[in-house]
Amino acid sequence: MADLSQVSHAPDGPQGSAESPRGGRSRGGLFFFVALALICGAAAYVGIVPTRVFGHDNFFFLDNGWRIVNGLRPHLDFYSPWGPVTYLIVGLGMVLSNDSPNAIGYGSAMFGLLAGLWAYGLGRNRLENGLRILFGLYLAVLATAPYSIGTWFVWSTHAMAYNRYGYALLGLVLMECLQRAEGAEENAGELWGGISTGAALGVALFLKISYFAMGAPMVALSLVYRGLSRRRLGGLALGFGVVAVALLAYLSFDIPRIVQDMRIAAGGRSKMIAHNALSLKTKLAVQVPTLLILIGLSSYGSAAKKRKERWIAEHELAIWGLVVFLADVVLLCSNMQMRGMPILCAFAIIVASRIVAERGRAGVAAPRTERQRYIFVLLLCGLLSLPQLCSDLAGLAYGAKQKADPSEAAGLVRFTSPRLAPVILYDYPFTRQANGGVYTAHINDGVELLKRYCGPEERVITFDMVNPFPYALGWRPARGGMAASAYNNLFSDEPRPSDDEYFGDATVVMVPKEPAIDRYYYDGYYRIYHPGLLERFRLVAESESWWLYKRK
Repeated sequence: MADLSQVSHAPDGPQGSAESPRGGRSRGGLFFFVALALICGAAAYVGIVPTRVFGHDNFFFLDNGWRIVNGLRPHLDFYSPWGPVTYLIVGLGMVLSNDSPNAIGYGSAMFGLLAGLWAYGLGRNRLENGLRILFGLYLAVLATAPYSIGTWFVWSTHAMAYNRYGYALLGLVLMECLQRAEGAEENAGELWGGISTGAALGVALFLKISYFAMGAPMVALSLVYRGLSRRRLGGLALGFGVVAVALLAYLSFDIPRIVQDMRIAAGGRSKMIAHNALSLKTKLAVQVPTLLILIGLSSYGSAAKKRKERWIAEHELAIWGLVVFLADVVLLCSNMQMRGMPILCAFAIIVASRIVAERGRAGVAAPRTERQRYIFVLLLCGLLSLPQLCSDLAGLAYGAKQKADPSEAAGLVRFTSPRLAPVILYDYPFTRQANGGVYTAHINDGVELLKRYCGPEERVITFDMVNPFPYALGWRPARGGMAASAYNNLFSDEPRPSDDEYFGDATVVMVPKEPAIDRYYYDGYYRIYHPGLLERFRLVAESESWWLYKRK
């Protein structure tokens, strides 16, 4: 029996010939582009989703996108545990939407469109046509669904959308690393495949470094199985180099500042992991059924007859499955995410393509036991891939439904700032401090206080997880502050941004009387920077929710 790692794709025959699948491919391509347009169109229509949970994360995107539009850059002008990619996506959305909050959804729609087209093009001669379509649509909806991975799809929010972008990038890396392109030439697709993976890794590095760290082992394992192809290595270097140089140029090649921010982020994240040890055990326990399905897939997905070669070659599928599972587990534990294995879902689609190709080569000559194996393996692939795909589709559809019929929001507290008029925050009891009427009124109160005592010339930062005020008021943001602040999560006592780096050129500091984040993440933050606040600023006004400090 043929080895699964060598899936052949016969080139198309003449148009209309009996052996040519071109007519089917054309219909499949039309279906893909229509479905992709519907997915990305729905994400753009939703824009900023009526938010059920984690409403403060909307302002993470709006504040940092607004900083980008105003010429500020992460690492150089403010502390950020993330690279510039997410902010650039939202900033582009703002440019296209005239600075509307819908920029968040527009950015996701553009990224989903790119991921879907990228996957569809890369999948040519790598995946069977139907699975190639499914893979492209999976990455598109993975990037655009407006809820946090690992929560219920009805908990609509844009919180942590950058994780969706990162998982989509790793899906592209996995497909190229695991599935060699087949064609008339011996090294068909190696150059362009290498460029694709190098570029995806480059974007991941400047999106969130943990995704780059999980993609690098996939590339290393692919080199073990496929050898050191000069064309592919050249493509990897070219793709990664072009992206990295472009983004480093945007950051003025200030590598020491970038490294400093990554060290600060690593210190904070290590404290978070230690603090949440019990939660991590729960996360791992929840994945036991997924691991059992993966073991079954690895056992039955390989060809029945093993090649008499070294052990590592005979157990390729099992080794890849383990690497992908571990990558998902590491990201699960480092993200604020309770469940979900999105890379494993992509792996299952690729394995399904291999099985379909093997079944097609065997045809009617395959023994009954082999046909049963095909069906069993495809069932396992479905168990791994369909839950995430269906949940994301449902989340996108639910977000569009809420946007089309906002009647439920009629009695809610709404933002008074005209810029924030499209933003709807629903009341959910366990997130009342960062969502719903409580948080909306909290921001409205701060906006009114700033309008009463300050003007557009002021540069405002906020002692809270996110800073809603520069964007809400349309004022130029301050140089300094943080992309988001959570003590012992995004930074810790040491290393941390210095007081001079933190306060930057801010002329106003807003201090909440009741923060939007849990006290565990706030009290240490307040303790660290409050002495510097009193040294540089004086209290000039207060409201029900805020103290307003101006620079001395």
